[in-house]
Amino acid sequence: MEETKDLIPLQPPEIAILKRCRSAFCQVLQEEFGCTAQIHNVEDDSLSPFLTSKASIVSEIKYSKQVARQLKVSVWKGDLTNHKVDAVVNPANEHLNHGGGLALALSLAGGYMIQQMSNEIIKHKGKLLTGEAVLTPAGDLPCKMIIHAVGPCVSRSPSKTELDSASQLLNNTIWNILMKVDYERLESVAIPAISSGLFNFPLPKCADVIVKALKLYSEKRNPGARNLEVRLVNIDDPSVQHMERACLQFLGPSDTKPKQNQGNSSAQSSIASLNLGNVTLHLKKGAIENERTDVIVNTIGADLDLSSGQVSAAILNKAGRRIQEEIRSLKFGYISEGDIIPTTGHNLDCKEVYHTVCGSNRATGKMVQQILYSVVTNCLEIASSKSHSSMSFPALGTGNLGLDKDEVSHIMTNAVVEFSKNYKGSKMLIYFVIFPKDTQTLKAFEKKITSTKGRLQNTSSTNSKSSGFQDSQDVTTEPNIELFASSKTAIREAKRWCYEMLHLSSSSQCKTIYNNHVVHLSQEDHKKLMTLQRSFGVIITEFIKEGKGGVIINGDPHGILCAALEVEAMLCKAQEDFARDEERYMWADLEQMFPADEIEKMSNRLYKKTAIDLNMKDSEVKQRVKTFEKFGLTIEKMEKIENYALNQLFKLNSKRIKPHHKPLYQRVKAQFCDLICRVGFQREYAPPKEQACGAGIYFTTEADEAFTLWEDNGEEYIYFIEAQVLTGKQTSGSTDLIVPPLIGTDPLVRYNSVMNKKGIHVIFNGQHAYPERIITCTEKKSFI
Repeated sequence: MEETKDLIPLQPPEIAILKRCRSAFCQVLQEEFGCTAQIHNVEDDSLSPFLTSKASIVSEIKYSKQVARQLKVSVWKGDLTNHKVDAVVNPANEHLNHGGGLALALSLAGGYMIQQMSNEIIKHKGKLLTGEAVLTPAGDLPCKMIIHAVGPCVSRSPSKTELDSASQLLNNTIWNILMKVDYERLESVAIPAISSGLFNFPLPKCADVIVKALKLYSEKRNPGARNLEVRLVNIDDPSVQHMERACLQFLGPSDTKPKQNQGNSSAQSSIASLNLGNVTLHLKKGAIENERTDVIVNTIGADLDLSSGQVSAAILNKAGRRIQEEIRSLKFGYISEGDIIPTTGHNLDCKEVYHTVCGSNRATGKMVQQILYSVVTNCLEIASSKSHSSMSFPALGTGNLGLDKDEVSHIMTNAVVEFSKNYKGSKMLIYFVIFPKDTQTLKAFEKKITSTKGRLQNTSSTNSKSSGFQDSQDVTTEPNIELFASSKTAIREAKRWCYEMLHLSSSSQCKTIYNNHVVHLSQEDHKKLMTLQRSFGVIITEFIKEGKGGVIINGDPHGILCAALEVEAMLCKAQEDFARDEERYMWADLEQMFPADEIEKMSNRLYKKTAIDLNMKDSEVKQRVKTFEKFGLTIEKMEKIENYALNQLFKLNSKRIKPHHKPLYQRVKAQFCDLICRVGFQREYAPPKEQACGAGIYFTTEADEAFTLWEDNGEEYIYFIEAQVLTGKQTSGSTDLIVPPLIGTDPLVRYNSVMNKKGIHVIFNGQHAYPERIITCTEKKSFI
């Protein structure tokens, strides 16, 4: 389907809100409406790290010292959840219950297996002693493993005796971490300020103990040991400053001047640059293997031998032999020109390496040009799809292939310019990195970038659209929001939501957000709610009443709207985490019922929605159109839902429970349509106005009955899910039910569902219904 877009101009009050809550605003639009938002000409002034996206947190090195021949110690300001090292240290408690602080952040970023593996350790080993360290896999974190270390916990105002005792325990903790690192033959480890946060250990003393332990370790370490870098990584300035101070005091001055890492390559060394909206192209001198960007692009031959060619050999030398092993394990069979093989960065300072096959002896002339252009374009597209924000290219094809330097500069620059025209993500930095001694290639690229910059400036100044670079509405310098979505319905819903979330009358001192996922907020989320109260000067109250939950925010209009955006973003995350849990439960059920090969086939069949032509001569479609018209509704769109895994579970249940004789309906909010397609019906998604038949999942026999059962939520469209429902043996419902009532005296024999005389049917298990269609409607206006 062709993408649609719209532009929303911004006024000063709205700009003030988006300056503080830009990330949350964009996150909710994406999660609830599948809508991408670009906010133009508005500065980002977010309040704190947890209110901003992870992509904006760039690791920065503050101190680096080679304290022994094989040991380097460095101090970093950065986020441990995306810091690239062999192992990160988690400041855990004795029960490995990662319920707060950095431990929770690492557990959430690494996925459910982190807590699962930790639980297994406690189950077999019992609680850990202070000073102990254990290992688990890293899950989704960009490292090989996590070292869970239990530091000492002290009282809020510890005595000297208590602090001296705790200092020895903290020293033991650091030594146990280092012993694990040596035993596992790791080459880098990131250690935070253990015990200084929730465990109350004074930060200055904490830094002193950790650095002194590292100094003693360097003196006692075997001279023949492998190279190791110990990184002291913290996200807050006080911890970073005290670690740097302690290193200067006990280890001496830094060997190198601090510089940024693991984010953007240094733009200060840029020879020429080209601003292309959300894409900026820089030309710089340097060695490609030393780049510090999310992605480094490499060029290889069809034999996949990284030792052949100057660029790939340099990358192999720094990355290590494992990168060669990985690339051979990923690619089998015939290698063709234009192939791109992504691998991890290994010892390079990047997240991924894209190995590109730009040509061979068989490819010549125009064919090589086309291959090179498509390689650059495809690398950019892949990086964009993975939300990478920076990447570095060498001068592709100028080495072994011997392509003309002017020609390569034209092809690569033009590919970036064309890519930027349709790019709608967050800021992306692209670097063309030329080897310093290759002056001819450097001049060719500088000439091309400079001429392109002049051409685009001229085009912009004459307001010409001939280049196709921007639509006339895009060149405005006024603050605005540009929305992109796959349908007009999504755009309209997103615009309505934007207006609702950015406007509140000056007399209003309260805003209510209804979302039953409030019950799934974590302990850390509740701490964030308290922080939001202080940051925006509001009072936030959670409520659960008569089957409905949500949040009430009281305060001044500006503070209310800022807090509301952040709360909406938290609830979006909660409902996504809930959906992922439901998916895991769903697959766990299937794994018990089907053989492994059948499960593998199912996992390759994700859910999909297919638009149904409303003009077709299908009798069922015509019947639905007429039925809805009778109720004063116009069907704007109808989509067929296909979810193979959900359908298999439904079929299994239908062997023992009889389905209702006709499809039933549920009215839902726009944000829950896709979630129902993914994980089926849940109590959280569509609570009715009144739960007269119990706390279950409600359906109606006719669409018009939904108007009295569910409240009008003020959306642009009305959304119905048509479903097959296993009602089975039914009885009358009542408000106190949380499961169907007993049929007789046997506590294991219950009714399958409940109902009332108004055509309402209630089930208590989401797997007893299968969503078949999404019907999007508008209400016909009546004129008197």
